[in-house]
Amino acid sequence: MEIIKFNIKKGFVVVKINVNDDLWYLESVIEPGDLIKSKTLRSLFVEREGRKIKAEKKPMTLKVEVEKIEFNEFANQLRLNGKIVEGPEDIQLGSYHTIEVKLGTILTIYKKEWKQYQIDKLKKAQITMPDVLISVVDSDQATFGLLKRSGVEILSELRNPHSIQEEDKLLEFYKKIASEINKFSQNISSIVLAGPGFTKEHVQKVIQEDYPNIHKKLIIDTTTSATKAGINEILRRGTLNKVIKESEVVKESQIIQEFFIHLQKDDGLSVYGLEQIKDADSAGAIKTLLVSDENIRKDEIDQLAGRVEQKKGQVEIISKTHELGEQFHRMGGLGAILRFRIY
Repeated sequence: MEIIKFNIKKGFVVVKINVNDDLWYLESVIEPGDLIKSKTLRSLFVEREGRKIKAEKKPMTLKVEVEKIEFNEFANQLRLNGKIVEGPEDIQLGSYHTIEVKLGTILTIYKKEWKQYQIDKLKKAQITMPDVLISVVDSDQATFGLLKRSGVEILSELRNPHSIQEEDKLLEFYKKIASEINKFSQNISSIVLAGPGFTKEHVQKVIQEDYPNIHKKLIIDTTTSATKAGINEILRRGTLNKVIKESEVVKESQIIQEFFIHLQKDDGLSVYGLEQIKDADSAGAIKTLLVSDENIRKDEIDQLAGRVEQKKGQVEIISKTHELGEQFHRMGGLGAILRFRIY
């Protein structure tokens, strides 16, 4: 994302969408009540025989007060719907319009108040993140995922149709895995090759012989599974830290892991649920407030986040696009790591 202009005093920022992941960031920053100004297409109508008939779509610049936010990750599209508050003379103010945000869109976001976590989100979106391919493999299956800022996209899964006792067929499967890795390696900066047992070493050898140009990108690690669960193991550990320090999903996984560790220890340094978190906030005890991306738009939670920031606490918005994020969401999507215990 490119931040073209940021004027905190006047409460607006102008941004340009450069990659699809930028839409995920915007979806967690924009909230109902914000004003959005952008070039857009609006359907025009003509009246014929007493009926309104859609004539064409005309490009224009409109400012809309956002009421509804819809993010379609698969279509890579963010839709912002609300009432028009500013536009050309022939456009009726107060009528509804949907601004579609996609690659290349330039838009201005106006807020009455910018929270620090929202500013931090936009700043993170400015950082270019290298693409990382994660491949977890064993003798009978393999799973391939692309690490993005917002989560891991599963690219494909392979199954070995033969018995693992057939050694000649095993080599054939290793070559198939290596071929799949090579296929996905275009524009990839690093490739994590991991899994249980020695399959990863066999695949590494095939890559070294058949695809030497990508061998130097390999990072070898161990997991207990060659499924999506194995990919999640990689995210929870520090394997990727040297490769990619700015990935939201890696950072989120580590923060949630810390939250759950304190819960398991029962040391009083993790709390969840609104009432306990309110108590912790009143005591100035919150070091990190964890909020699911759905909860942050609730007025009470948004106000809580503002108070935590005023007391020098951090606010982390947690996505459901990875395993630990889903687990956190299932337990209510609101938790905190404390500076000191309060109970």
